[in-house]
Formats: sequence, C-alpha cells, structure tokens
Amino acid sequence: MLTSYFFIPANNKKFIKKRDSLNCDYIVFDFEDAILEKEYLNSINNISDIEILEAYYARLSFFDDKNNFNANKFEDLLKMGFKNFLIPKFSNEQQLEIIANKLNKFDRNKNKYSFILLIEHPRGLFELISSIKHNILPINGIGFGSHDYCNIMGMKHTLENLSFARHFILNIAKAYSLKAIDIVSTELSNMSSFEKECINGFNLGFDGKFLIHPKQLDTLNNIQYYSKEEIDEAEKIYEKILGIKENKISIISIDGKVYEKPHIQHI
Repeated sequence: MLTSYFFIPANNKKFIKKRDSLNCDYIVFDFEDAILEKEYLNSINNISDIEILEAYYARLSFFDDKNNFNANKFEDLLKMGFKNFLIPKFSNEQQLEIIANKLNKFDRNKNKYSFILLIEHPRGLFELISSIKHNILPINGIGFGSHDYCNIMGMKHTLENLSFARHFILNIAKAYSLKAIDIVSTELSNMSSFEKECINGFNLGFDGKFLIHPKQLDTLNNIQYYSKEEIDEAEKIYEKILGIKENKISIISIDGKVYEKPHIQHI
C-alpha cells in the first residue's frame, strides 16, 4: 500500500483545522510554493497554536531565488517543534551542508530529525548519489516534484515522459534503503485516472504518494492493489510455504509455475 503524504497550505486556517479528520499517514504543512512570501508570518501564526506531531512534516523554501539560505525561517520551524522536513528544489550537497550546519547549532543530536529530498530539477537528480553517500543529513526519503521538473525540461507532463526520472529516483531510493515517494497529481475530477496513476506507482515499487486534495486521499485509501486471483494465488503459495521446513528448499512448484526464493520473499 502507498503511504500518504498530504499537503496542507500553511496559510489556510480552514484546512489546518480539519487536519485531524484526514485519514492520512503524514501531513506536510506547506510554507513554500503554496503560500506567498507576504503570507509567511501569518502562516507561522496559523501553525504556532497546534501541537507538532511526529507525523507532521514542513516544506520550507530553504533557499531563495538567489540561493540565499533562509536560516531564520528554518529556525522558526525548529523552535515550533518540527523534526521532519521536505527540502524542495534540491540541487546539490552544498545545500545539505548549509542546512546541517544550522541544525547542528540548534541541536547537536541531528538523528532526532528526518529529511525528504524533493527532486524538481535535473541537476538534483544527478547529485543524489553523492549527496546521500556523504550522510550530511539524516535523509529518509526521496520525492519527485514532477511539475517543476517538467517546466525546467520543457516537457509535457505524462507518465511516459517522466519514466526516466521516476525510475532513477526509485532505484536510488531502494539502493540506499530510503522511502521513494511518487509524484503529485493535479487531477481532481477524474479519480479513475488518478487511481491508475497510484497503481502504476505501487507496481513500480514506490512507497508513498504526495496528495493535495481529500478526493485523492479517499481514492488512495480505497484502492484494491491486488485482484482476487492474485490474492488466492498468494494464499495458496503461503500455505505451501508453511509446510516446508526452513532452509530445506529454495524452489517450489504450484499449478505449473516455479517460485524461487525471491518470489517467495516478495509474497
């Protein structure tokens, strides 16, 4: 099943008040693209009265258009109690070093915190490996901001066109035991199309999905990822596995199909 990461604009009091009614795994309070710069202080005030839970993330513009670090904004959110952050428009490991230096000054125990890198630029895509390997920040996931990515690439936003970047992010995340979080969909009316997109991501191996509307969340929560035939087959295989002594056999045959150890582990 796909883990849900639901965006709430930090400037919207109505949506913030409804947060407890959302049946989602994580809430991402958005202090970046969803708000105007002049709305930042009001957005901070909107969040200041609520308890910051472990399931809450903040998406912050860590760097402005001139690549200046928004250190004070980061500190505002740290003081409020946020421990989980999305780093949008990630482009290089120097950004992570700047964020890490500020975090170390605020709290030496950086392992209390977690970060998701949001890939929205082709440079960020190709800087992923070196940035993750150096363990600059406690990164626990990689997300794909596909709409900004397409704008930069001059690319039409389709799953086919996004295939390379999605597969690249997915493989890097799996290689380093990180969560792979699939794209935001702007589809709010055709839930059948949205469901197909979710199933596509799940079948590829993504762990989570970014969401922006309750309709999407309801649809995601009700998706049947496996057919009855697939479930029946898995149950049959599981029953046969239970009858096999551990480490005695690595291959089994059921109804004319051969299952090796990787297949069994997946089931």
